[in-house]
Amino acid sequence: MTDSATSATAGKKQRRNSRAALMQAASEILIQRNTIDISLSDIAEHSGLNSALIKYHFGNKNGLLLALVERDAGPSMEKLKALSEQDTPPKEKLRMHIAGVIHTYAKCPYLNRLVHTLMENGNDEIAQELVDFFVKPILNAQQRIVEQGVELGIFKPVDPMMFYYLLIGACDYIFYARHSRRFMSGQPDLSQAMRNQYIDFVTESAIKILTADD
Repeated sequence: MTDSATSATAGKKQRRNSRAALMQAASEILIQRNTIDISLSDIAEHSGLNSALIKYHFGNKNGLLLALVERDAGPSMEKLKALSEQDTPPKEKLRMHIAGVIHTYAKCPYLNRLVHTLMENGNDEIAQELVDFFVKPILNAQQRIVEQGVELGIFKPVDPMMFYYLLIGACDYIFYARHSRRFMSGQPDLSQAMRNQYIDFVTESAIKILTADD
């Protein structure tokens, strides 16, 4: 490999590293502050990089936050698609879905709020991209799970949008309420045992709503 080729390869790696570092800095700030309100200077200072790199890599702050949503939710979206196509009993499939959402929010507790803040404050193009990438796949997967249960006679039909709001709201709020939980219980962070207990609670609650009437 020539010196120029080596230099070009190193430059590409450095740019990839700076892009990842900016997203990671934004993620860490969002978790530490439990807020969606962050500035370019906050991200630059936390990452140790020039704020001009945000414009270079992402165009603007919304572009960075959109890329962060895709980074954080991308693996879960792939797993959800595979889950909805599995030959698994609908009750177990529902539990696996709820567990996946809660584990994702445990890692990225800002994710749901970030999606909706971008949809409200961004342009229509960003809003539609988020609906197509995040909202619709979850709603459609949930609908397929419920329909599978209806076909087997163990679930009753429910409004897909209401069920989506119910599950996502329940999975999200326990992490959003981290600061208030510190004052109520003295434990701002959820242990793995508490997280598993909450997965069981949300799953049982959802199944009770879905269980077909006798």
